[in-house]
Amino acid sequence: MQVVILERNKLVGRKVARQFAAIGATVTVVEEPGAALLDGADVLCGDAFDAEWIAEQVRAQPKLRGVLWTAEPLKRSLRYLEGIDHVLGRRDFESPPRPWEVLMIARRIAGGRAPIAGFVDWGAEVTELAVRSPAERDATVLAISAKIGTLAVPQRVVEMLGELVHELIMNALYDAPCDAGGRALYAANRKTAIVLPETDRAIVRLACDGSRLVLQVRDPFGRLERHHVFDGLARGLAGGEQDRSHGGAGLGLLICHHATSALFFDVVRGTSTEVTAVFELELNLRELRTQAKSLHWWST
Repeated sequence: MQVVILERNKLVGRKVARQFAAIGATVTVVEEPGAALLDGADVLCGDAFDAEWIAEQVRAQPKLRGVLWTAEPLKRSLRYLEGIDHVLGRRDFESPPRPWEVLMIARRIAGGRAPIAGFVDWGAEVTELAVRSPAERDATVLAISAKIGTLAVPQRVVEMLGELVHELIMNALYDAPCDAGGRALYAANRKTAIVLPETDRAIVRLACDGSRLVLQVRDPFGRLERHHVFDGLARGLAGGEQDRSHGGAGLGLLICHHATSALFFDVVRGTSTEVTAVFELELNLRELRTQAKSLHWWST
C-alpha cells in the first residue's frame, strides 16, 4: 500500500507516517499539493485545510482513498467529503490525530478488520447483550448505564451515554428491519410494540479500558446508506431541517455526534450494519463539546 501524506507540520507528518509504516505501507510525506506525487498512490491523507484539493484528486482517481484530519468542528469538513469516507479529529493544529485511530484505519484500508476489543487496550472487558424488543432495550440501557456508573464519571456522562446506546438500539430495532422486498417494517412508527425474530436481533457490545469506552450496536440487515449519515449529519449540524425519509427526525445522528469522540459506521450490504461509538473518559464535558470529532464510513 502506497500512502501520500500532505502535511505542512513536519512533526505531525512524521508521526502519522509512522502509523502507516507500522503496518507495512510505503509512505511519502509532502508539504505542498502536487498531483505528480500521487502516481501509484492508494491513500492520500492531509489536513482539512487542503480538503478541496484532496477531494479533487480522489474524485479523479477512483482507486485513491482519501483521509482527512482536522482540529476544527466536523461540520466544516463535511462539505468536502464527496468520495472521502474518513475524518480524524485532533486536539489542535500542532497535534497529530489519535495514534490508535490512525493505525486502525491504516490496517483496515490494508484489508484488516477490528473487533470491538481492537478499539481499547488489551485486557479490557467486553460485554455483549442481545436485544429484540423495547423491553429488552430498556433493560439493556439500564444495565449499561449501571456499568458506566461504576467508572467514577459524572452522572451527566452516564445519562448521555445511556441516551446514546438507546438511540443506537432504536436504529437497530426500528429503522433497520425490512421485508423480503427491502421495505422498512417499523421505521414509520418507533412506538410500535415489537419482538423481533431471534435471527433479526440487535447485538449490543460495551468495552472499556479505563481510558476509552466503546459502545457498538449491530443489526443483521445492512440497509444504512452513506448519505443517511453524511447528509443527515451535515443538515443537523447546520441546524437545518431533518431528514424524515429514513424513520424518525434524524436527531439521533446529533445525539451520537455530541456524545462521542469518534463514530465508525461499517455496512455489509444486505448482511449487517455495525455502528461503533468511542468516548474518551478522560475528557470533561466542555472538552468533549469543543473537541474535533472523527467520522468513518466503511461499506462492502
